Amino acid sequence: MRYLLIPFSFIYGSITSIRNLLFDYGIFKSQSHNIPIICIGNLSVGGTGKTPHTQYIINLLKTDYKVAILSRGYGRKTSSLKYVEINSTAQEAGDEPLQLKQNNPDCLVVVEKNRNKGVQQILNDFPETDVILLDDGYQHRWIKAGFNILITPYSYPYYNDYLMPVGNLRESKKGAERSNAIIFSKTPENSNPTLKKGIVKKLNLFAHQKAYFSHINYGSWKCISTNKEFPSNEKYSITLVSGISNPSPLLDYLQKSGHKVKHLKFADHHNYTSNDIANILEKYNKNSSTKKLILTTEKDATKLRAFEDSFGTANMYYIPIEIDFEEKEKFEKQIKNYVAKN
Repeated sequence: MRYLLIPFSFIYGSITSIRNLLFDYGIFKSQSHNIPIICIGNLSVGGTGKTPHTQYIINLLKTDYKVAILSRGYGRKTSSLKYVEINSTAQEAGDEPLQLKQNNPDCLVVVEKNRNKGVQQILNDFPETDVILLDDGYQHRWIKAGFNILITPYSYPYYNDYLMPVGNLRESKKGAERSNAIIFSKTPENSNPTLKKGIVKKLNLFAHQKAYFSHINYGSWKCISTNKEFPSNEKYSITLVSGISNPSPLLDYLQKSGHKVKHLKFADHHNYTSNDIANILEKYNKNSSTKKLILTTEKDATKLRAFEDSFGTANMYYIPIEIDFEEKEKFEKQIKNYVAKN
């Protein structure tokens, strides 16, 4: 069946390649701005971990700089430029921008499909801004970012993938040449150093590029309504609710931790409905365990909070994640040097 899609993949690849060539040769103009701009993106569709990596860079910079985050706001029901507030809804702002705002109330978070317009509005309204992070802007070449970060999953790196619709690539693998840093995300801890050297060798890095490996650290569960941490040192029967691209690492983590998990999987960026909530509660209520709870991701929590009243007395929590790097100092130095010099 996959072979039937190859002609469509060829057509898609031809269109994206021609578009990139028009930018490379200056026929299509990328607009520069007089401010450091860091783009965090990927070549594939979803599931690489852009948002937690964006959060990592925010944490790195926000003590010394005024940081603004600019996102398209995927999945939102609005279309105009919006400054995201802590009490905004996912329908207004998109789930990932809302998550970033709630975690960084002192940072400016803006959603705007036209990135150049968004940057200009930020500079007009908040001229004290020192650096702008473009969340998922790698293919938005109308804007020229000064530093490009390409994230690819360790388990299925872009160079083993194929163009849509055969595979998950949004553009040709050649697009990786625009990056300054390539991060292999969700790297298993204690992974083989020799294997990683071989992976980096396959990149054929240019002089301006560096490669890194990052991994996920799962945090303490938090109550979805109060954000109070919940000690999860006992074994629970979990109704896991996820609307993310690749929930497998989370599922594996919970099962290896000794929890019994019933997984309700929804599509990435899923907008929950009352019927979904009824289905979740049905599965939860059928669970006869005395140690049971509903657990979801931090991104899904931004949308599920709208149904708090419907969940009633159900024990409901979310699990935050953080990113860490194997060559942490090297990565942070590269980011800080770029911002300081620009």
